[in-house]
Amino acid sequence: MNARKLRAEQTPQTSWPRDVSHEPRMTIGQVTEQVKTEFPAITVSKIRFLETEGLLSPYRSTTGYRKYSTADVERLRYILTEQRDSYRPLRVIRDQLRALDAGHEVERVPTARVVSDKGQTRLPSTDHISVRQLCDLTGTSKDDVEEFTKLGLLSPDLGGYFPTRSIRIVQHILTLRSEGIDPRNLRGVRQAAERHADIIDHSVSSIRARGRSGDVERARARSQELAEVTGELHREFLRLSIDRLAEG
Repeated sequence: MNARKLRAEQTPQTSWPRDVSHEPRMTIGQVTEQVKTEFPAITVSKIRFLETEGLLSPYRSTTGYRKYSTADVERLRYILTEQRDSYRPLRVIRDQLRALDAGHEVERVPTARVVSDKGQTRLPSTDHISVRQLCDLTGTSKDDVEEFTKLGLLSPDLGGYFPTRSIRIVQHILTLRSEGIDPRNLRGVRQAAERHADIIDHSVSSIRARGRSGDVERARARSQELAEVTGELHREFLRLSIDRLAEG
């Protein structure tokens, strides 16, 4: 039994997903093209980086060439979706994949949906969305979006499109406004986030500057991990301050 056939037979019992083919047939270039429509920023170097981080394990031929199966592609989609929609760091996604490999269920964070003019439901598949989509996804008005933009809470690009992550930002702003917090008072939250982003970016700049293969992706992954820890630290400080105010 050759190595390729052995891998194709053994992998379904040990790795997720199990309901699709594990036969290695595609090159890394073909995989990139297959997912590029849904994830326009995907690159060959990004896929290779995910392999070095232990999230993907493509078949290697005797000459060292990578071959990917349909299961590998679905695994890649899972990783990229978790990064895009849930902003999960790679270490968390790695743990999720290990749980899936072991046969456990992993709770997925539901993503917002857009209802088209024909009544068909679809998911945002790009990194940026229009004002109309943002309003449809959040239930807010165009006037609100314009107000939040003037306050600096939202940042459209030159074409007037917003990062998909703006969906959650608007949802949080609307929740706080419904509780009596004026959106103008949230500008400090945005400014603090930008200061923290600068600190994180400075801490990973040496990784990015090395210029070795995968260093850009490695710096991005490290930034996401540091952002998660910084967010947790902010929450703990906030809880501590609230407790002190309640005691006083």
